[in-house]
Amino acid sequence: MNRILTVLTLAILISAMACKKKDTGSSNTKLIFKFRFDSTQARLNNIGQPSTIPAGNAAQSGVMNKMSAHYIELTPGALTPLGQGAVLYRAAETTLGGSNAIDFEKAPQAGNGETFYEVPIKNIAVGEYE
Repeated sequence: MNRILTVLTLAILISAMACKKKDTGSSNTKLIFKFRFDSTQARLNNIGQPSTIPAGNAAQSGVMNKMSAHYIELTPGALTPLGQGAVLYRAAETTLGGSNAIDFEKAPQAGNGETFYEVPIKNIAVGEYE
């Protein structure tokens, strides 16, 4: 009986030690934003739904080389007011020409498949985002 108790105690102790995770204190996991250019991609309207060109109108499907973005925000829902979500990126702005505008000279650019912006996951507010 004593031997069974010793083996059982050892098994519980080993199991308890095996369940502990090592906490290194840092995470290298990142959320990465990349642009994807596809001139044959479906045309979308202002709310992201597929759209067609009305009869009698014309459209172009340009070839993009590089692109920039002004603002990146994660929001919990489609009706979240602008700025009330997790703002991850905001480009440099200027008032040199009058009202507030994007400073294109300072704006980073990225090509097809290139990383535009990345942020460590640990720097993003905990929540659920659409």
